[in-house]
Amino acid sequence: MDELYVVRHLPTWHEEPEPDDEYDNGTDHKTLYALFGLAIYKANVLEHSLVNLLAITKIVSAREQGEQLMRDPWAQGFKDMMGKLIKRVEAHTTAYPEVGNDLTNSLKRRNFLVHNFWRERIQETIAQASRAKLCADLKADCRLFTQTDERFSERVLHPVMESVGVTAEDIQAEYLKERREAMARYGTGAFTAEEEPA
Repeated sequence: MDELYVVRHLPTWHEEPEPDDEYDNGTDHKTLYALFGLAIYKANVLEHSLVNLLAITKIVSAREQGEQLMRDPWAQGFKDMMGKLIKRVEAHTTAYPEVGNDLTNSLKRRNFLVHNFWRERIQETIAQASRAKLCADLKADCRLFTQTDERFSERVLHPVMESVGVTAEDIQAEYLKERREAMARYGTGAFTAEEEPA
C-alpha cells in the first residue's frame, strides 16, 4: 500500500459548527484568495479519500479472487472527477445515507467553486462587506469538505482499511514519516514537542 495517500487533519464533524479561529478572519483580497485555495484543497483531500477506498477495495477483491493486479489501483481514480468517484463509491455508502448526502452537497459546492465562483461572484470582491460574505461562504465550504471527508473516512474508508490491516496508528506513522521527509527535503526545522512521535 505504498501508494496510499495520507492526509491528516483533526476531526471536526462531531463539533458543529467548527470554530472560526481555525481561519484567518481578515477580509482582504489575499485572505479571500487563500480561503478559495484552501476550499479547493479540502475538496481535493476528499477526492483522495474516495480514490483510496476504490483502490483498497480493488486490492481486497484481487486478493480474495487470487488475482494479481496488472495496473496501479490508484491510477484510474486519479483520472476521474469527483462526481464519477462518488458514483463509484455508492455501493459502499448506501448504508450511510448521511454520508451520501454529504458527498452530494460537497460535489455541488466543489463544482460551483471550480466552475462558477469567480464568474458569478467576482463583483463581490470590490467592497469589504461583500468580501466578508465571500470569506464566510468559503469557510463554510472548507468545513463542509472537511466534515464530509471525516464522516466518510470514519464510517466507510477506515473499516475497509482495517480489514486489510491498515490501522489508525499505521496512518499516523506514515503521516509522520512523510512529514519528516518533506521537512528534510525542504530544509525546515525539527518537529515541535507536540508533533514528535511518542
